[in-house]
Amino acid sequence: MNEPQRTRQTVAGLLLLCFLLYFWDLGLIPFYNYEESKEALIVWEMVNGGGWILPLRNGAELPLKPPLFHWFGALIALISGRVNEFAVRSPSAFFGTGAVLLIYFFGQALWNWRVGLIAALILATSTEWVRWAVYARSDMVMVFFLTAAFVTFFRFWQGQATQRRSVYLFYGSVGLATLAKGPLGVLLPGLVVLSFLGVIRELNFLRRMRLVEGVFIVFFIAASWYLLALWQGGGEFFRRQILDENVFRFLENEQGGPSRDHAFYYYVPALCAGMFPWSLFFPALAHFLYRSRTELRNRKLLYLLLWFFIGFVFFSLASGKRSNYILPLYPAVALLLGVWWEELIEGAIISAAFIKPLARVCALVLCAGFALVVLILIAHSAGFDLDHVATPFLHPRDQENLPLVAHSLQSQFPVVLVWLTLLAFAIGWYFWGLRRDQWIYVFAALVVSTSSSLYFTNALFHPMLAWERTYKPFMLGVRSTVKNAPLYFYKDAYDYGAIFYANRHIPSYKNDLANLMEDSNSSTPQYLLLWEEDWQALSTTTNLRLEYLVTSDGKGPDKKHRLVLAALLPGHEKDKEEGEEKNTPGDTAAEKPSEQKP
Repeated sequence: MNEPQRTRQTVAGLLLLCFLLYFWDLGLIPFYNYEESKEALIVWEMVNGGGWILPLRNGAELPLKPPLFHWFGALIALISGRVNEFAVRSPSAFFGTGAVLLIYFFGQALWNWRVGLIAALILATSTEWVRWAVYARSDMVMVFFLTAAFVTFFRFWQGQATQRRSVYLFYGSVGLATLAKGPLGVLLPGLVVLSFLGVIRELNFLRRMRLVEGVFIVFFIAASWYLLALWQGGGEFFRRQILDENVFRFLENEQGGPSRDHAFYYYVPALCAGMFPWSLFFPALAHFLYRSRTELRNRKLLYLLLWFFIGFVFFSLASGKRSNYILPLYPAVALLLGVWWEELIEGAIISAAFIKPLARVCALVLCAGFALVVLILIAHSAGFDLDHVATPFLHPRDQENLPLVAHSLQSQFPVVLVWLTLLAFAIGWYFWGLRRDQWIYVFAALVVSTSSSLYFTNALFHPMLAWERTYKPFMLGVRSTVKNAPLYFYKDAYDYGAIFYANRHIPSYKNDLANLMEDSNSSTPQYLLLWEEDWQALSTTTNLRLEYLVTSDGKGPDKKHRLVLAALLPGHEKDKEEGEEKNTPGDTAAEKPSEQKP
């Protein structure tokens, strides 16, 4: 097979894998958490006349991130004609796929096509990578352009690309990464490039990098938006977007914030969990790199190590830490693992007394883990209750989902059976490869077992979890009932997903309800969205003409609150008997707006 044909087939295979893991059913899962809903609202505002520079979430809140991710989402929404889950999430899936392809071509250029393919498969099937490739956040857009910047710089330094084009691609990628998530897009490539040139004592290479042109390109792409946003948002934009989200997040994390104060070593277990199951081979990789330390003069491994090490130290020094912050380091680790697997497959490092037993132990541990998964799946599907076995190893939040997992396994047994068949096939392949020291088959079995587990886990459990929490069916019913009438959140009830599915702005009202009709000066009903517990308290204390309509099935992102739709009717205060008759949640189905079910 010639090189171009093999490349086309490899790219087609990678695209198919990414399609199954990232795009399949991407738009069928409703928004059910705060973070995706907040980003979805920005896209909605752009498409619905809120502006493209600094659209205000719900007409009032400044966005916390630069708009590149939202621009792509809005563009897809305009092309498709709908602002929906697919339009908002698809930029992450597209750019996650793009980064996988970049790593394949980079590995192929530095070593050979198999190193590139192995690295791309490791990256594409890492658990944290898959999670954020289907998540409506700006991380994957930023990671793609950071990866492009790292790749472009090294190819330029090697002299394997034209100078002017490489410089423009490098600085363009840096500018777009900055426009995706902020100054990190400049800081991280700058630190890695300076460290690499300093270590190899070639700082004079900076003269070839056209720094003046680079500053202009980055300024034109990223800083121009910051200036326009500062002009529109003023001091509040500077405080929230520049200071809170970047300076204070790095230096002085607020307790209880989204990136809680973690220990310095937080990213060690985070990386191991995020790149599972490939992280089980980290000890063998570390030993291989130590034994290869004399070969770092060839610069390729050195560059990847600095890409990872400089970024890891930088993020570890930051006060605010979250597992997704180190996603820009995943491509470097995947390439290092790709080189190690290639050496293992070719037999170049089998002679090392330590490597072969360690690799076999890691592979056997993984094989035993997948076999345990098969047994648990069979037991749960057969109706056995094994929750007490898993409970000690799970976070309390995850323990609450165990009944849902068991129900999903039992209700979709044909799908589970396909999953079990693939896992059983992979385990058999595993043992066959281990017994014959055919590590290419061990790797292939790992890819099959990991990718199938990620696919079926997402297909089986994610939708059920989402529909248990989302307010989407409830809010579609609210839209058909309220239409264009006034609608408010009452007291502390506020949810971004509810606003998105309402397809309108929903202000909050925290004053005395007796003043609402006077403030609105309207003879039409005023509709309220409030927590179920607030409704129960309000319905027994108020003398206003407040009519219960419907309660949501979804319990919200934190699984604590159901929303109630109530109508504040114009007119005089109700008498006691009327209140007892109309304000009890016992209306018949015909009197309630119906929720649209999935």
